[in-house]
Amino acid sequence: MQIETTEINGFAIDTFNQHSLEEGKKQGICPVCSHTRKPANKKAKCASYDWERGLGTCHNCNKSFQLHTFKRKGKAEKVYIKPEPIVIEQPGTKVEEWFSTRGISKQTLSELKITEGPEWMPQTGKTENVIKFNYFMGGELTNVKYRDGRKNFKLFKGAEKVFYNIDSIVGYEYCVIVEGEMDVLALHEAGITNAISVPNGATLNSNNLDYLDSCIDYFEDKEKIILAVDSDEAGQALQTELIRRLGSEVCFLSTFEDCKDANEYLQKYGSEKLTARITGAKPVPLENVTTFRDIEDEITDFVRNGFKKGFQIGLPNFDDIFSTYTGQFITVTGIPSSGKSDFVDQMVVGYNANYGWKTAFASPENVPTYLHAHKLMRKTWQGMPTKEDIGGDKWNQIADHCNSNYFHIDMERYTLESVLKKGAELVKRKGIKCLVIDPYNKVRDVACTNEKVNR
Repeated sequence: MQIETTEINGFAIDTFNQHSLEEGKKQGICPVCSHTRKPANKKAKCASYDWERGLGTCHNCNKSFQLHTFKRKGKAEKVYIKPEPIVIEQPGTKVEEWFSTRGISKQTLSELKITEGPEWMPQTGKTENVIKFNYFMGGELTNVKYRDGRKNFKLFKGAEKVFYNIDSIVGYEYCVIVEGEMDVLALHEAGITNAISVPNGATLNSNNLDYLDSCIDYFEDKEKIILAVDSDEAGQALQTELIRRLGSEVCFLSTFEDCKDANEYLQKYGSEKLTARITGAKPVPLENVTTFRDIEDEITDFVRNGFKKGFQIGLPNFDDIFSTYTGQFITVTGIPSSGKSDFVDQMVVGYNANYGWKTAFASPENVPTYLHAHKLMRKTWQGMPTKEDIGGDKWNQIADHCNSNYFHIDMERYTLESVLKKGAELVKRKGIKCLVIDPYNKVRDVACTNEKVNR
């Protein structure tokens, strides 16, 4: 039976039936384990095939697998350097032995395409023999993370940052996000093959999720996204930002009890219990409902230390009297032509400089858009760019910065519903932290019956 299909869930198929299985059959051999079984069982129909979803499931090794390979969905907004294509060769005995001490088998190393080789490491200032975690997207090598014996890391310079193992989640209704490549390997070892890792771990004060912008299309069809990040403060900050970007309605949370991460849990408790931790993930707590215990830490801190200053824009006289917090609605008022819009722009640039906040503008008063963009460029430049600056290093640097941090919403008719909908989309796709509506009295009520300004 020949199956005619070119895409699944919006993903174009690259190689159809990559394991050369019996097309159209609902059951057959497993490409993961059948070749390792006893001769009498090599042809046993131990796997089920779902050709519509492009997935198979083995009832012997309890692993799922993709029936096809897929082309990349979405494209990079910038031009990146790509690593040279590699020949996948099994790591040497010493590397295999090291992974074995972490609970990772030779088969998992092969399936995740782990390699080794020489690489210059800036932390030691010399060439080291390193483990290579190869990042593929759409079947193409996109980045490489190198790890030496002293636990020093680096990514391929100039390459695009994407989720590690991102191709593995195509076709699945759910996926798992972890904080490191070793955790992906641990989950794969436990039979959870649709797990991905952020490329640069978690940091306490700032989590730059640019890699999510490149991969956002891979999450559009997910009914459940399980976040299984580290239990430390930095990991929890990453979890909070992922929930904000991906949406609390699809996010579920998994913890590792007394262990820091999935790999440690695998070593201590084994594959079966690790799988149970993931399948037992709990939904993100109900939104817009808060109990005392939910905020007890904040209450305790307030009783001990009083109010803390919020986020500031970097102008001492203003910061002495005003600071803000995320989730607040700020109204800037004043007499006409008093510089309200200009000052709001300065606030936005200040929050961006201090905290890396990205901002979207729904600003029917700031037209044409290029003049508003020029204002933001000047404030970021901290001066007036001239004709001679066009195309220079500073011009290109600030142009790239403005392009990645400020987004202008252009609509024929601004309604509060449409503006907030576009803002929510920009939270997901670009990670904005601020939405500026300027002026608010030009945003019309969607239910109004005439074109009068709703004041």
